[in-house]
Amino acid sequence: MSTGTRIIQYTSFPASDAFINDRAQFTEGLEKLKSVDGHLGSFWGAQVAEEGSKTGYLITVWQSAEHHKKFTSSDVFGAAISSLKSAAAGELTRFQFSGVRGSPIPGLQTAVTEFVVVKPNGGTSGEAVTAAANKAGDSFEQKGYPVALGQSVQGDGVYLVVIGWPSVAESRATVKQEPFATAIGGLSAIATLEIGHAVLDKHT
Repeated sequence: MSTGTRIIQYTSFPASDAFINDRAQFTEGLEKLKSVDGHLGSFWGAQVAEEGSKTGYLITVWQSAEHHKKFTSSDVFGAAISSLKSAAAGELTRFQFSGVRGSPIPGLQTAVTEFVVVKPNGGTSGEAVTAAANKAGDSFEQKGYPVALGQSVQGDGVYLVVIGWPSVAESRATVKQEPFATAIGGLSAIATLEIGHAVLDKHT
């Protein structure tokens, strides 16, 4: 799984009833992203019903850190954030991930996308989390599942794993099998895993 210059901007938020019932009404700001230089794709949607549909997600993928930085100083960024805030019932949680391994776009385009935010436990070295996250990512890649990993630019050791699935049921059944169970077990022993599945719309 090659490492590239792409940037993943990950935003999650408590989804408002209006967003859950009709998220199309909030897309005006996101549509403007299509014209931004370096924008590779935007995906947004809601947590699956099996998990309560409580969380909304916006994922944008950028060609490089420079492209993303230029975007965040533009009027289009303000419009996108305004759309998000109007769709949210609470605070936005935002991470920027760099050094992305694999392409996140295939996993974001599947019927169901799984997000795993990996937060290291206290006293765990960054090297240990990196090795465990890469092992988990490799297990999915070797079995043909679309997967990508990125590391937070904040220096906090947080990772994002993006995996594409045909259904929530297949995701839940597969991770109980080998080699996934051992790889995920190794990662969960040294980090907190915040896991969510979502159905996403593509804006690109």
